[in-house]
Parts: sequence; C-alpha cells; structure tokens
Amino acid sequence: MNEILFHKLYFINEIFEQKSKMHQSKMNNLSRGQGRVLAILKRKDNISTKNLAVILGISVSALNSLLSKLEKNGFIVKETSSDDKRVLLVKLTEKGHNFIIEPSVNYDIFDCLDNNQKQEFDSCLNSIIHEVLEDIKKENPEKYEKLSKERNELIKELFEYNAEDKYWFDMIK
Repeated sequence: MNEILFHKLYFINEIFEQKSKMHQSKMNNLSRGQGRVLAILKRKDNISTKNLAVILGISVSALNSLLSKLEKNGFIVKETSSDDKRVLLVKLTEKGHNFIIEPSVNYDIFDCLDNNQKQEFDSCLNSIIHEVLEDIKKENPEKYEKLSKERNELIKELFEYNAEDKYWFDMIK
C-alpha cells in the first residue's frame, strides 16, 4: 500500500508540474523557481543572494541561474552592497514590483472534499511532511540542524510576523 500511495503523491506532483508549465505563458514564461524569487522579493526587497538562497533552500549557483533570467527580463537588478562590496543585493525593478503573481493551480481542486475530509487530509499531509523531515534529519543531523536554524532565524529576522503569516511561521519550526 505504501508504494501505491507514494506513486499517487508523485503523480499528483507531476500533474501540478505540467499545469505549472502550461501556466508559464500567462506568467511571461517565468518558471516556478523564478516566481518563488519574485514572491519573496515582493515581501522583502533588497536581500543578499546568500540570504535569498538560504530562504529558498537552494544553492547560490542555482539561485544565480534564476536571477540571471529575472534580470534579463527586467524584473530585478543586482547591486553591490555599499556596506560590504563582497555582498550582492537583489532588488525588484518597477516591472518586478508591478508584476502580479497568479497561482498556477486552482485551489478549488479541494472542493471535492467535505470539511472533515479536508481536515483529515491536512493531518495526513502534516504527518508525511514530519516523517520526510525526520528522515532528512537522520541522514545528516548536524547539517540539517544548522541549515534549518539558519533559515528559520533568517526568515523571522527579515519578514515581519503577522497574523496572516502564523501558518507559515509555524510550518518552519
């Protein structure tokens, strides 16, 4: 049964990926990664590439690939920090500020479930997320703790906590 459930989750992810790719033309051909960068910069502009990579949980080289495309399309600019010439800051342009990010999936897909099913599904997903994170932690506890702590502290430092964000702040604990 575990194998079947895994493949169903994988299949759902593949469907979302396909839908996201079909949605790219509406989003000026932005990839999901580029959209994530823009979403973060819309919340907090003028972030260093190092901090942005930590928040996204990707390498600086992977981030630089995303940033190059965003810069080429006029959504961002990269500037050297006046405080430390080694630090590269990422800022939205007017085009980036004005760009409206639309979700690639319709959240109504969960309307096929009643409220009890939604709550049960949410609980199941939370259990799966917890288990996956525990597996990752077991593989390299020191690295996991270091990266997790750094990311959580950075997010709390850079992003103002408000009631709307409670869910997301709770998720990164």
